[in-house]
Amino acid sequence: MAEMGSAVAGKVVDSLFDVAKKEIGYMWNCEENVEKFKHEADKLKVMRGGVLELIDISIRKGDLLKYGVEDWVKEADTVISKANEFLQQEADSKKTCCKIGLCGNWKTLHRYSKSATKMVPSILHLQERGNTFESCVSVETPAPGPLDVYQDKHLDDLHTHNSALEDIIKSLEDDSIQIIGIYGLGGVGKTTLAMEVAARVKKTNLFAGVAFTTVSQKVDVGKIQKDIREATKRIMKRDKILIILDDVWEKLNLEELCIPCGGNYMNCKILLTSRSEKVCQKMNAQSKICVNLLPTEEAWIFFKYVIGERLETDANLRPVALKVVEGCGGLPLLIQAVGNALKDESIESWNWALTQLQKHAPSNIDEEIRKSFTHLKLSYDYLKSEDAKLCFLLCSMFPEDCDIVLEDLVFYGVGLDGFDDLDSIADARGRVQNAVTILKSSGLLLNSEWEIWASSTKMHDVVRDVALLIVSEDNDKFLVKAGQSLTQWLPRDTDLESYKGISLMCNEISKLPDYKVNVPLLEIFLVNNNWGMSISDKFIRCMKKVKVFNISVTNISSLPQSFQVLTKLRMLNLSRNESLREISVLGELKDLEILILNGIGITEIPNEIAQLVNLRVLQVNDCSDLSRITVGVISALSRLEELCVDLRWLSQGVTRCIAEIMKLSKLTYLDLEVKSFDLIPKGFDSENLKAFLIQIGDGHNLNGFSRSDRNLVISTKYLVIPVLKWLKKLVEVSRPITFLFEIENLNNIMPDLYHIGFNKLEHIQLVGCPNMSCLVDDGTRCNGDNEKIEEKFFKELKHLYMSCLDDLEVLWKCQDKYISLTNLVTLHIKYCDKLERVFTVSIAQGLVNLKELDIQFCKGLEEVIWGGGRGGRADESENAIVFPSLEMIYLGGLTSLVSFFKSTVGNDNCNIIKYPSLVEVEIDDCESMKIWGPGIHETPNLKTLVVDGDVTEVVDGPCSINEAVEKSCQKWQVITL
Repeated sequence: MAEMGSAVAGKVVDSLFDVAKKEIGYMWNCEENVEKFKHEADKLKVMRGGVLELIDISIRKGDLLKYGVEDWVKEADTVISKANEFLQQEADSKKTCCKIGLCGNWKTLHRYSKSATKMVPSILHLQERGNTFESCVSVETPAPGPLDVYQDKHLDDLHTHNSALEDIIKSLEDDSIQIIGIYGLGGVGKTTLAMEVAARVKKTNLFAGVAFTTVSQKVDVGKIQKDIREATKRIMKRDKILIILDDVWEKLNLEELCIPCGGNYMNCKILLTSRSEKVCQKMNAQSKICVNLLPTEEAWIFFKYVIGERLETDANLRPVALKVVEGCGGLPLLIQAVGNALKDESIESWNWALTQLQKHAPSNIDEEIRKSFTHLKLSYDYLKSEDAKLCFLLCSMFPEDCDIVLEDLVFYGVGLDGFDDLDSIADARGRVQNAVTILKSSGLLLNSEWEIWASSTKMHDVVRDVALLIVSEDNDKFLVKAGQSLTQWLPRDTDLESYKGISLMCNEISKLPDYKVNVPLLEIFLVNNNWGMSISDKFIRCMKKVKVFNISVTNISSLPQSFQVLTKLRMLNLSRNESLREISVLGELKDLEILILNGIGITEIPNEIAQLVNLRVLQVNDCSDLSRITVGVISALSRLEELCVDLRWLSQGVTRCIAEIMKLSKLTYLDLEVKSFDLIPKGFDSENLKAFLIQIGDGHNLNGFSRSDRNLVISTKYLVIPVLKWLKKLVEVSRPITFLFEIENLNNIMPDLYHIGFNKLEHIQLVGCPNMSCLVDDGTRCNGDNEKIEEKFFKELKHLYMSCLDDLEVLWKCQDKYISLTNLVTLHIKYCDKLERVFTVSIAQGLVNLKELDIQFCKGLEEVIWGGGRGGRADESENAIVFPSLEMIYLGGLTSLVSFFKSTVGNDNCNIIKYPSLVEVEIDDCESMKIWGPGIHETPNLKTLVVDGDVTEVVDGPCSINEAVEKSCQKWQVITL
């Protein structure tokens, strides 16, 4: 026990000795400990200063500070402040006792030394934590993207854009649609709409996130991937994300861009904008939405947004501003550029800008406005089709707001030799059609109101201005003064040296210059539609290199002998110059390929025309004075591909002339008019013709015939039956679209015309045949040879048009079982006042391909479908009628029409008629109509019901059309059944 006690005592003594030693050490090492503390505190100050500098730099860059760096700075500030205070106190204590150690103030030495030693570890720890901030104090924050800074544009007042916006939102809400394409002209507002979409969906829970990237003409894959990297990561995590690809010019490889897409990633939606509808198609957009130009009213609203209150307060400015807006053509980009340029300018500047806009090639206008034109010009620059570029520039030569006939573009393009590797005129026609389709899909051309009558297009005013800007700056310039009401044109000798094309069409110029003008590059010269103009010999001699010359509708009376110097001429249009009678000088134009002589005053086609051995197209229609075609002229034109000739006025030689036509081995299109059937030779053969228009009888000046169709027009007063065998062969082999006009002795089509193949026709038009009482007569089912007809009538018929048939009572006078309209696609009936009904139920049941039904101005018509039928059992068949393909019904001017369908069965409600494809019904001036029809009429996809111009909301459900019609009929003040 004693030994144990001694051991414990020894340890206690040792421990006390260590403590004493440590405490004594504080006193002896005071200066060293304080100096060490000061050194570490100074290091912390330096570290803090460096971190503060980095923080300042990061703040200026807009970067986000790392988590904890601001807390560290606060702690460092506190520690440094305490250290400074401690060191100051320690320094002050030295002043009170210069020789503190000698004075024996051991307590003071101990206190400062011990405090300094204890504070060093916290400083070292703070330094250690600060090491991570010495090189980096922030996280790089990306610059704000377009979505971050976008401000709502408030499109509610702009119906055009708001309507497109609603369509886009609907497509985004549709889970079956993954890719949506917005297309339209450059500057029309596609990007604005896409941004507006993003702004709106971010306010909802439709998407978890939205990413935006601009693609542009030169695709930068790395940049796009960077812009959408976070979005693609979230898509892989199954978040619902919208990716906006703005300004797409060509098909993108989504896999290369690392965009998860397809059936496995329906949580990814893609909204793309492009100038081309075709690009949207290539990108497999399930929904394509066109952004249209603003109408004048909306353009004015948008212009007021840009200008501000000044348009309301400055009365003098308003009329000028209205004209300026009209000059912008509804293009938002141009409206904004013009508005920003002018909003602070004087009224004089506004008037000057208006003048520049009206010049159509604003080379001297404000830079911002010019930039907007340059923006549009990109659409042209990036056209990959040279054919499209050629057609675009040719369209600029026509007057503003003009309907441009595609046939003109075909002939001008061929004349200029503008189509590479051209096979034929038909090939050129197809290439122009394709080029126009490309230009329309790019927003550079518009649909024409006259397309139904002739293949045509239009060019928007602003786009035309851009085209004129291009042709005014190109190496081969165009001078375009079309449609400007010019009464004279007097260029100086050197004014036109750099011009390849000149268009003066549609003016009032009385004569061309009668002096020398230097035009060494001129290839296309359009002076048509300058009525009463004369051409001088001197000017013609100047344009030796011209290839295309249109001098139609000028009423020139003669061609100067200088025409013979135009040896490069390939296309010449002299049509509608009724005073022009002598054309023999044209025989010198050996390179001529297209010659148009329609409606001129010639009495003969002279022998000199036979020298035009390179001629591919010859048109000689409506020449009412033409009485002779020199023997051998037609047959000498061995390269002729298309011939349009009216032989009705020839006094003799018609049969011989047609025989010459038949020898033309390269002929693929024939437009031929003759007075009667007996003038057609027996050997006439149409098998080698790809298309034709053959008119027998009086001409009707019909328009809109396609060069790709086969058309037969019979308009003789009396149709001799049986007719020539060549007609039967023509009908059976070619199956032309057949028109029967004003034939007085025609009572029916079947069986009268059965034996010449009319039952094989797919397209029939009947107009003005006053004694036609039906399509199929009640009599014997025998053909002209008294052979019994076994097949059903009209089984091949696809399109039927009937108009002005005053005596038409019913469509057929026979049992329904002899009629087959299963292939009928369109039916148009107009001005047939005795017709009371159209289809029986049994026939209606067979209309499986009918898409369009149009019935107008038939005063006696009471119902379209009725329950009766000759040889049918109505009471059994009425229970099921389905129109699987019917899309549109138009009923107009039918004052006696009671209903679309009328049943003869006692229980009306047993009828069920289904219209699964019907989307549009229009009823106009049908004042007696009380109900669509008894029973149930299922119209699940009906979108529009228009009654006398008023659009009625269609109620969902199996009886929607009946309910809607009854609702609409209330304004007619009739009692519904």
